[in-house]
Amino acid sequence: MAHENVWFSHPRRFGKGSRQCRVCSSHTGLVRKYDLNICRQCFREKANDIGFHNLYKDAEIDFLGQKRMGRSKKRSRASSSRLNPLRKAGSNDNNKDTNVVNKKLQPLLQNLSSVVPNDRSIALSSISVLCEDAHMRQLLLKEKLVPIILNKLLNDSNSDIVVESFGLLRNLSLEEGYDVSIYLWRSDIWTSITSNFGRIVESLSALQAAEQQPQLKPAGKSKIESKRLLFDFADNLLSLVVALSNGSDDILNEILTESKINEIFQVISQLLKYGVEKLPINLFNTTLDLIYDLSSESFEFIDHVSNNELLSQFLNGLSPALHPQANELTKVLIEGIHCQFLDMKITYDQCNKMIHSVCHSINNIDPVQLVNDINNPVEIGPATSKDESSKVITKIKDYNAKRNESMIKLQSIEIAIDLITAIIEIVASKYESPESQEVAIPEELINTLTNFLPHVFMILKDTFTSRILIGWNNLIWLFVSLSLTELSGELLTTLWSYVTQLDSQDDLSIKIGRMGCIWALLKLIFPDGAFESENRALINVQMLNNSGFARGIIEEFQNNNDLELQQKCINVLSTYAMIQGQIDANKEIGQFFIQTLTQLNVRPEILIEMTNSLFQIYGDASYDYNEPIFVRGGFLSILKDQVVPNLRQQFKMVDKNKNPELKERCHDCFTTLDSFIHYKMNENSTNQ
Repeated sequence: MAHENVWFSHPRRFGKGSRQCRVCSSHTGLVRKYDLNICRQCFREKANDIGFHNLYKDAEIDFLGQKRMGRSKKRSRASSSRLNPLRKAGSNDNNKDTNVVNKKLQPLLQNLSSVVPNDRSIALSSISVLCEDAHMRQLLLKEKLVPIILNKLLNDSNSDIVVESFGLLRNLSLEEGYDVSIYLWRSDIWTSITSNFGRIVESLSALQAAEQQPQLKPAGKSKIESKRLLFDFADNLLSLVVALSNGSDDILNEILTESKINEIFQVISQLLKYGVEKLPINLFNTTLDLIYDLSSESFEFIDHVSNNELLSQFLNGLSPALHPQANELTKVLIEGIHCQFLDMKITYDQCNKMIHSVCHSINNIDPVQLVNDINNPVEIGPATSKDESSKVITKIKDYNAKRNESMIKLQSIEIAIDLITAIIEIVASKYESPESQEVAIPEELINTLTNFLPHVFMILKDTFTSRILIGWNNLIWLFVSLSLTELSGELLTTLWSYVTQLDSQDDLSIKIGRMGCIWALLKLIFPDGAFESENRALINVQMLNNSGFARGIIEEFQNNNDLELQQKCINVLSTYAMIQGQIDANKEIGQFFIQTLTQLNVRPEILIEMTNSLFQIYGDASYDYNEPIFVRGGFLSILKDQVVPNLRQQFKMVDKNKNPELKERCHDCFTTLDSFIHYKMNENSTNQ
């Protein structure tokens, strides 16, 4: 269950390193027994679905199924999920955009070059607020905002401006992901980061030494402000590193090199030496987030941390009690770090306690109120006088404080959901692992999985839809693996109604998550492809011979071009078609597959998926739908006369040099199709 059909919620990548599954390239849940170099899920699917019962180390594998367990996208602070001060002010009208750029944005950008530090500071703060809005951010990026920051502000004589500039780059990297992150990296942002790392280390050492001296009088305002600025600077730089690593795998790999890791460790170590309890809670959380994020991406990073005496001691004693201002985000991050460093050594009891601890940490956050706070627009206009400048600065500070509070809550829930989803995947991997020392899953954990978590997911489903769908997807597939088919009929009915009636609002991630849950639920409700008339849950969802349901999935397939979504649709249709006792629904699906396989310009991945589905659906003459649909419907002759020539032509178009894996799959699919046709011909002659 560690691979096939489940997304891993970011940033869970258990098993990162040089080893990977030779089928799906997953680093997760590898079967080292027999030296197969294959993940447990692919091994199981091969053995059960394709007939490979004796896999050898160097054998070729001809089937690549769809992922079951899911991974949410890299954590990002998408503008739709953040405080948006100008949500109602944006416009896509070109004329209005030109007016906004000329009258509002250009004056601010010009003020970034002002000789007056206060003008530069106000302009930068205003731009930072404007960048919270996706549309305004795009307009500013088109006006070369990033090059202006890199060339003019990172070396500004005013320390406040330098600190805030790095913070803005961090936000842009988080919001825009790859494009901004890779531009910054290619502009050698790391040199600026590391040079300022050195300054932070020196300043922290000096601050620590000064505070150890007898204090004749309380620290003055300037010293307090200087200390605040130092901590803000460290916070912005460390969080920029996290943002860059999330933006690109290439950047992540660069950051994970030993030399760069050591540069990061120097800063973290100096912060720890200064005193965890004396750090602002935001900086402490940022430090935890960096450790959590990078440890989720690399076992090598975990090894680096473990080999660092100071850091390993810190993590061994890590708890919310270390910081007097620990908040919900602190608690969730600490649980996440514990999870990462335990990895597959974690016990079922620890999994259970961790789930409850994480949920308890976010229990006091009202998701409805959080959405209201995030979507509350704030209008911040330009200053026209010195008095107005003071008001603008105050308004920006108030806005930033409110945004920060909401972002802490938002990030806490997002990481909590991701962590719970990851723990579900770990439970599945441990359950299926031949190396696991724990034979049975404790009743307490079963109760958590079947009663507690569904309740939590239902509370958060409307606010964090795409993430919760990933959690549901993984949880249902775990139920399938555990054969937990006797769940509450009310739960099954409620969940089925939710995922089948969910309005995706053209959100692709929700569409994919929804389809994955439907597929998993079908596997759970109809584990053996047989309808049991006494099972009230099956009757309640009204799924027996529901041709309308099949047509709806077919329409979803036809109305979308995303490959992953189309593959999920095929999986749903294939699973539903194999349920016996519903000839009409099987006919609807079978004819759709056959017709698609005869069409031109269909992607080879789709042709392979549908062909493999036909093998599964009509692989046995004893199925009640085989005779009326496959035999009387003339599917065999269509396969021989139309599908084979079409697939031969379509598969020829795949370049083996550019995509050798896909070419191999095409070859294997075509070979299996030929065997399938001969098998069905012999089957028909035997039955006549």
